[in-house]
Amino acid sequence: MYNEMQTRSYTNISAVSIINLLDKSRIPKVQLNPPVYQISNKSTGMENNLKSYNKCAFNCADTYSLMLAERCLDILKCNPWHSGYVGFDTETTVRRMKNPHVVSMIQIATREICFLFQVYLITNGDSRRFPRKLQQFLSNQDILKVGVNASHDAEWLRDSYNIKCQGIVDIENIAKEKGYSARSLLELTAMFGDGELVLTKTKKILKWNFDAPKLDPELVSYASSDAFAGIQVYENIRVDKMNCVYLNYEKVHPMTREDEEKEIYELLLQNYPKGKATLIQLLENKYARWIKTKPKSLDRHQEVVRTIEKFIGDGRLIVVKEDKQSDKTNSDVNNEKSQSVNEMPTSEPSSIEVERFVKLPGVPIEVILASSFAKRFLNSKGLSPEDCVFFEEISTYVLKAIKKESLARLYINDGKNKSIDTKDDKVIKDKLYALSRVGALKPGVKHDTLVFNPDWLKELERGYDEFIIKNQDTEGVTAGDTGGTDETG
Repeated sequence: MYNEMQTRSYTNISAVSIINLLDKSRIPKVQLNPPVYQISNKSTGMENNLKSYNKCAFNCADTYSLMLAERCLDILKCNPWHSGYVGFDTETTVRRMKNPHVVSMIQIATREICFLFQVYLITNGDSRRFPRKLQQFLSNQDILKVGVNASHDAEWLRDSYNIKCQGIVDIENIAKEKGYSARSLLELTAMFGDGELVLTKTKKILKWNFDAPKLDPELVSYASSDAFAGIQVYENIRVDKMNCVYLNYEKVHPMTREDEEKEIYELLLQNYPKGKATLIQLLENKYARWIKTKPKSLDRHQEVVRTIEKFIGDGRLIVVKEDKQSDKTNSDVNNEKSQSVNEMPTSEPSSIEVERFVKLPGVPIEVILASSFAKRFLNSKGLSPEDCVFFEEISTYVLKAIKKESLARLYINDGKNKSIDTKDDKVIKDKLYALSRVGALKPGVKHDTLVFNPDWLKELERGYDEFIIKNQDTEGVTAGDTGGTDETG
């Protein structure tokens, strides 16, 4: 046994009975608490010992000579072990050279016990060798197989072994029907899983061999946890039984409304350029605090609307009529600024309606960089005319930290005419290095990322404001230097 943890106590008598029968039959147990059994056709060295057991208890005269998977399913078939539904998941060895896309393992779990059926090890990829009783179990529509994206797992089994799974239930669809915004197994488990079950995601999955005769204990825990989580979430979400720790997040981590608004606005500033129509849906899907404190989609949307109206009232957001803002005249902007929040639709707006009506104040960075002021500024910082053009082209990409490879790919795939006519990302990376060397770009927090130098950005915005005011007071602003002067922020 891989795990020497103390066995948990069970309230389900049938579960204790099943565990005793499985142990008596020498089905390999690879985790003790909760029990996890590894099912394959590889010899366990125990077959001879089975002759001493009462084979009639398993309703099978030749139990010891059957395949391990069939023997296990015979035991389960003759004893009550589930309530009409089971947790369901699959895993596939990523780096297998032969049959790389064929499912390696099927995980089936109740609340108390989990089975890891190593179907690739049993069949070697040959669907004709797929355990008959396991196929019957999977195709039984009266036994629900529940999990997040369970339909995808069923499709993979169909493509791998020509198995038609029935009774498949996608838990994320139940969450959607009930109005919960969480869709991932990780988040749903945090909301509806038992307190002691904590899912962990790891990149080790890319290296794990789910076909190995001896499974790594961490792999066993990882694979079984997803199946255990599926059945826990399914049972609890149907009756809206949410984890008490999740419910009490707001009490454990209190925050004033003022501090919350500061955090929300900072999130907007970090994710969207000034002057651009903002995708307020970000607040519904990405603001971590609301994900935990407002699990219902409608509740979160109503809070988004409330917050937007507050930000409009204090000038942190501007009401607009349409998405595209770059071609607006100053008079258009003045008219928009004079609009009252009461002019927004009186009925509850959808996320799309909200996005259409508001944006962050300020002049878009590409407008600033297109001005004669910015060109003088960048020249004074040591950028050549060619570098100035390239910097203007990538400016909106680097307002947030971005990987060099991603930036080069975006630049190459952009359909607009570019100053660098090349498909070679090395040339673009050399340009990025040159901009980093003079200080226009700085390394981001994450490895191999770049971001607009925040000091340069502040200087540009402040200097552009002064430049516009000075020109307005003297000769006026030329056509090339317009850009929504009344929106500066």
